[in-house]
Amino acid sequence: MPASPANTKTLVTNARRSAFPWLLVIILSVISAPLCAAISGVHHKLNVDIKPEDGSLRVAYRLTFPTPVQQLEFTLNTGFDVESSSGAVERRGDSADGLRSRYALTLETANRVVELQYHGQPGFSERRGHGGMPQGAISARGVYLDGASAWYPLLDADIGGIDIAVGLPGGWRSVSVGRRSDDGDRERWRSDRPHDDLYLIADRFSRHARRHGDIDLSVYLIDDDPELAGRYLDAVGGFIDHYSRLIGPYPYGKFAVVENRWQTGYGMPSFTLLGSRVMRLPFILYSSLPHEILHNWWGNGVWIDYQRGNWSEGLTAYLADHWMQEQRGRGAHYRLKALQRYSNYAARGPDAPLLAFTSRHNEATQSIGYSKSLMVFHMLRSALGDARFVDGLRRLWREHAFERVGFATVVRQLAADDAALGARFARWLESTGAPRLTLENAAVAPAGDGWTLNLTLRQRQAERYPLTLPVAVALQDQAFAERRMLSLSGAEQTFELRFPSRPLRVDIDPEFDVLRVLDITEQPPALNRLYGSQRTWLVLPDAADAAERAAWRDLADAWTKRYPGMSVIRDSEAQRIAPDDDRLILGWRNALLGPHLPRFARDGQELTAGALRVADDRYSAADAAVVVVANDRGGVSSGFIGAPAAATIRQLARKLPHYGSYGRLVFDPGGNNLRKDALAARHSLLSRQLGDGRVDLRLAPRPALDAPGAGYPADGLSMTGRD
Repeated sequence: MPASPANTKTLVTNARRSAFPWLLVIILSVISAPLCAAISGVHHKLNVDIKPEDGSLRVAYRLTFPTPVQQLEFTLNTGFDVESSSGAVERRGDSADGLRSRYALTLETANRVVELQYHGQPGFSERRGHGGMPQGAISARGVYLDGASAWYPLLDADIGGIDIAVGLPGGWRSVSVGRRSDDGDRERWRSDRPHDDLYLIADRFSRHARRHGDIDLSVYLIDDDPELAGRYLDAVGGFIDHYSRLIGPYPYGKFAVVENRWQTGYGMPSFTLLGSRVMRLPFILYSSLPHEILHNWWGNGVWIDYQRGNWSEGLTAYLADHWMQEQRGRGAHYRLKALQRYSNYAARGPDAPLLAFTSRHNEATQSIGYSKSLMVFHMLRSALGDARFVDGLRRLWREHAFERVGFATVVRQLAADDAALGARFARWLESTGAPRLTLENAAVAPAGDGWTLNLTLRQRQAERYPLTLPVAVALQDQAFAERRMLSLSGAEQTFELRFPSRPLRVDIDPEFDVLRVLDITEQPPALNRLYGSQRTWLVLPDAADAAERAAWRDLADAWTKRYPGMSVIRDSEAQRIAPDDDRLILGWRNALLGPHLPRFARDGQELTAGALRVADDRYSAADAAVVVVANDRGGVSSGFIGAPAAATIRQLARKLPHYGSYGRLVFDPGGNNLRKDALAARHSLLSRQLGDGRVDLRLAPRPALDAPGAGYPADGLSMTGRD
């Protein structure tokens, strides 16, 4: 995210302009109406001294404007004493929380250069972001400052360039935007790029660095690990090269991977903040890292107009997280998971238009701003074709770098040479909801020297969408299914398709290329069905011992706060559970387990009162924690979690929310994952067998998105003169 939480399997997923991007809008629009509002491109030069041990900051600040000014207003943290050698400073008022003050500065004569001096102990909100990230911090445990903490003068004017010199105690290092250099006993950060926020990070870092062309690559570690640093340095350059070829030249002079004490995945201009545990997960190098690097183009390069929809998270997830899975031939699986999240967390309740998305703050908003959004970009790519889609990405970057744009502008730029297509896709941004499809009928008949297949498709939702639907038809004596595209616009339509050989099976949208609400019959059993349900009962076991009951109760307390549709009930009260309510049975000694055992039976899987068997593997209640989920034909999801000890339950309470797309899991007693299986749907209403026997669907591989021509001219932004 441009500065906001990242994604670890779902542990980390975003980047960060600011931990609280909407807060800057409030600051500037409510408590500050600067007299320099029409000015842009203000250069900021700071001489900063930080004393972490007492939480204080001293700053000599120089603002250089493009044209002379005589008056300006700015906002600054209330903890600072402020003065100016350029004129008289008057305090005009404070924010409602008392953390920020508005000031007016009147110069004796108009001047392009304004100087401020301030010092003190800034105060910070107690609000926390993902991973417990504070709004701001200056302490012996580390320093984190961005615009939300008002550590620098907030003007209603974009930052045209920066020059920051930082003084710190011995053994400390700083990180900021821009390119680093040593200036005596200070570290200096310079950038001539526009910015919409200033960041300052400091800690007792070890720094590892190398050059990649004219870009400085570096890794900052609190707990030094040269091997880990080397792995990150090896990976970063390749991702920068890929996105430079795909979109346009990398806009900054450096990229740094910075270890964070809080468990985050934030992407700031020219660096990323990864939590200490997060960055040591082996998959982060190929999941969160490319996501955060890409935010240097989307979110920190082309800025987000939050009042017109945050498009950056969906586009970044599509070109990073989805692209990585496409490389492995798992793009369809990734899109299935995206549609599962949207169907289970948003479409069943708190859905919203994409134009209303600003940032994620729960599973429902994440499923809209990431999953729903990336599916719109995937459909747009499918409609345009890869070459035109890449042209649109390059056009968006070339024409809007370091400008604020909304979602509709992004869609128009991607489809610039097709106004009708752009207008059609604008509807996806304004609508709440998505299509719900069924295959009403499929009939095969001989026709001359070939065969016909008649299909009837229906949209079940009230609002009709014009859809281009992929259809896969398995044919006799053909290795791969034939792919056709159908245009569906009404509530119900019948299509006649002709083939040279007999159709044996038909599947509607088998690779999940269309944004839609998944029917329960095509959804694999998965935990996120239970997490996102409007009514899931967490069933506690009365017969468990006191320690186990307490652990299950703690899990239930944590999950009911996180998932609004969850409620808690004891197994002795289970008669209150309605037949169509979802339920999650907790504990091997749960009275509800016995009657539910048949629900969990499937090919190769058997759950008994004391073990889970998967093919030839057996996991006993005493030796392993197991999780299984099942769906029935009526749409009811049932789940079971069994654990050998109270300590294991506490591990599962923390870990399982990050395994939402899985329907079968096994952990050892210490909480280490031994098995994770994404199960298959069993009775999809969008698939039909058309012959006498069962035929498996085989689809030809599809290429991943790539730049057509690795060495395309670096038009637009120059590759030199950065930071």
